[in-house]
Amino acid sequence: MKYKIFDKEISGPFTIPSGIVTTEVSTIEKIANEIPEIGILTTKSIGPELRVGYREPIIAQIAPFSFINAVGLTNPGVEEFRKRISKIKIPRDKFLLISIFGGNEKEFRGVAETLFDFANGFELNISCPHTEKYGQTIGKDTAILEKIVKSISSLGKPVFVKISPNLDVKETVKATLKGGASGITAINTRGPELFLHDNHSVLSNKVGGISGRAILELGLKCVKEIRNLTDLPIIACGGISTAGDLRRYKLAGATFFGIGSALSGMNTEEMKQYFHQLLIDFWKGTDETVSFLKEKLNTEYQKYTVRENKFLAEDLFLLKLNKEIEIEPGQFIFAWLPEKGEKPFSVFDDDPLTLLIKKRGCFTQELSRLKGGDILYIRGPYGNSLKLNGKTLLVGGGTGIAGLYLFAKKYQNTISLLGAKDKNHLAYLEEFKKLSKETYLSTENGEMGRRGLVTDILPEIVEKTKPEYCLNCGP
Repeated sequence: MKYKIFDKEISGPFTIPSGIVTTEVSTIEKIANEIPEIGILTTKSIGPELRVGYREPIIAQIAPFSFINAVGLTNPGVEEFRKRISKIKIPRDKFLLISIFGGNEKEFRGVAETLFDFANGFELNISCPHTEKYGQTIGKDTAILEKIVKSISSLGKPVFVKISPNLDVKETVKATLKGGASGITAINTRGPELFLHDNHSVLSNKVGGISGRAILELGLKCVKEIRNLTDLPIIACGGISTAGDLRRYKLAGATFFGIGSALSGMNTEEMKQYFHQLLIDFWKGTDETVSFLKEKLNTEYQKYTVRENKFLAEDLFLLKLNKEIEIEPGQFIFAWLPEKGEKPFSVFDDDPLTLLIKKRGCFTQELSRLKGGDILYIRGPYGNSLKLNGKTLLVGGGTGIAGLYLFAKKYQNTISLLGAKDKNHLAYLEEFKKLSKETYLSTENGEMGRRGLVTDILPEIVEKTKPEYCLNCGP
């Protein structure tokens, strides 16, 4: 089966919507080369300047296959993105759709002109529901919208406009058509809306946009409405997860299909298999891709209270909570303080849940202030564990030690090589000595073990102990 977008043949009818998975150019290149069913490569939205976006949490699962997010148009800025995109090669059978945003016509045009040589087409983000000055703020003024579309279209490459379901879809589409749009992407997220856990707003921005299965019916309604207004290509996105969803969108008038939330929890290999089977299902009338979908993503927050917050040094503390967690060595969790933020951490000990934390930024400063009885929310665990079936050298430097204790606790045949700047930063030293067959130490100031970095003595210890595995964390 051949697919075509305008005068360009492409390898497949799918894309991954802006801001999902393909947020780095290296990922764009990888997907371009490994997933043929994805014929349209949509970038994250790029603006005129660097935007760091909102602090975490920026996304939460509100129901199976449904999410709320407020990322804040995080992007490196157009000049930096131009440098990055220039370094990768896109296969000929792919259509690179660069998503762009701005606060006015001049900013939109400036971004498009800078990236013109790399794009096969542009997608105008006039529909982000949770960022002031941009997105829906632009899209709700149809006169400004028409002017922006006309300006970017005049550059000579196809222009898709990403439609908001929160505005008047009919009037928005009419304005884009007057401006000379080449196609429509529908829909962006619904909102802004609020999502609470224990009466706390989960997102740091408080409100965000709803995506996934929760907006499937809304997406179908909008695509049908748009198809009644134009014969232009429509990239449909909003709740698609199965071939049945594809067929419904096709009947509504979709030309191409964007799939995002359904990919949650999948690794690259699983995504490859998913898209391959999805296309087979679409044409055969089957629905085998259901088996690839991951309903349980372990995103629910669990409530813990602080049992002890023990400072080992001025910038290092052990945060011991009130109950255990089921976790395998090598996995990690997210810790969330409402209104303050969320960050991932290695689990130092599982019973009770204990974190070894170094004060680095605003969030760890907040954690350092917690006292006995204070509440902390945890979600996870995430990541994969390692299976060790032989003599293993555990090498930890600084807070990298935090990721090793569970290995020493679970596996009996371990040797520990631990290093830090001084003895106060060597956490759980006596426990490591009890669990490991041998323990070697280094400190930068020489007050315990060998003077220097742990990497200075690593070759010597490897030669002496001859481990079958060497697990490094930190150095």
